[in-house]
Amino acid sequence: MSQLKRRVGKHRNSEVKLRDIEESDYLWLLSNLRRLDGVLYAIATDASLNTTNIIEQHQAQQVANILRPVPLMHYEEGRQGLRDLADKVTRMPIQLYVQMVSQVQLVLTILHSAVLYFVQRKPQTLSRFRWRIDQKNSEKTEYEEAFSQVLPAFLQSASLREPMIMLEEENYSWFDRFYYPRGEEPTYLQDVYGIESNDADDRKLNIGQIVRENAEYVDSTANIGVQVADLLASGLRRCLRNNFDRNDDVARLLGSLMVQGVRNDAPIKLISFGVEEHEAGDGAARAVAIMRENARGMLTP
Repeated sequence: MSQLKRRVGKHRNSEVKLRDIEESDYLWLLSNLRRLDGVLYAIATDASLNTTNIIEQHQAQQVANILRPVPLMHYEEGRQGLRDLADKVTRMPIQLYVQMVSQVQLVLTILHSAVLYFVQRKPQTLSRFRWRIDQKNSEKTEYEEAFSQVLPAFLQSASLREPMIMLEEENYSWFDRFYYPRGEEPTYLQDVYGIESNDADDRKLNIGQIVRENAEYVDSTANIGVQVADLLASGLRRCLRNNFDRNDDVARLLGSLMVQGVRNDAPIKLISFGVEEHEAGDGAARAVAIMRENARGMLTP
C-alpha cells in the first residue's frame, strides 16, 4: 500500500480510493497481493433485483424465524432476548437489512472456507480471529449494535443447517479453544431446537467466541487492512459491472486471490433475496467464470 501511494502521489498516511488510481496501478496492486498468503472472500447481490417488496418479505420471514423458538424456551430472559433481536431486525431500513444479510453470509463463508483452507496450509493461523470492520461514523451506529447481536445468532442457526466441513487427517489443535469444554456446552440446542447428540465426539463450536473475541469497528484512514479490503471490494463491484478497460485481466487477478468454493462453487458468492434465482448478466457471468477459472484450489495436492 505504501508503494501504491507513492506511485499515485499520495501521502503514506492518506487513504487511497479506487477512483484515485489508474487502472494500470490497480492491476499492479492485484499482481503484488498475489504474492501474499491472504485470501479474498466476497458476497455480491444484484441491487436492481432487490425491490422493496422482495426485501420486506425476506425481512419479515427472518423476523418470523427469530421468533419461532420463543414458545419453546424455558426462561423469560431468553425469550425477551429473541423479541428484542426481532425488533431490531424489524426496524432496520431495507438498505441496511440487505447489508446485514450480506455481511452475515460473508462471515459464514469465511468460517466454512477459511478454516478448511488454512488448516491444510498454516493451521496455526486458526488460533485467533481478528475482525476489523469499516466504521462509517465516529460513534457506533444502531446498525452496528444490531449487527453485533444478530451475527452470532444467525451464524449459530446457520451452523445447525450446514455444519462446517472438517478434514479428519488435519491438525485442528490450534482451533480447539473455540469449542465449548466438555460439560459446559449450552443447552439451547436441546431446549429450543430439540437436537440431541449421542456422539461423544460431537463437540459444540462456540461461534460467539469466534466473532466477538476480537472484533472492532475502525476508521479506515488508520487501518491499512481495511483500506486494502475497500480497494478489493470496489474493484470487484466495478469488474462485475464490466467497467474496466481490461476487465478480463482484473477478473483473472481478483480470482487468483480467491479460493475455490467449498463444493466447487464459484469463489464469489452471489445471493438473491427473492424466491426465484436469477442468472447473472453477461458481463458479471463472464467475470465470475474467469475468477472461478483462476481461483486457488481448496484442497492441497
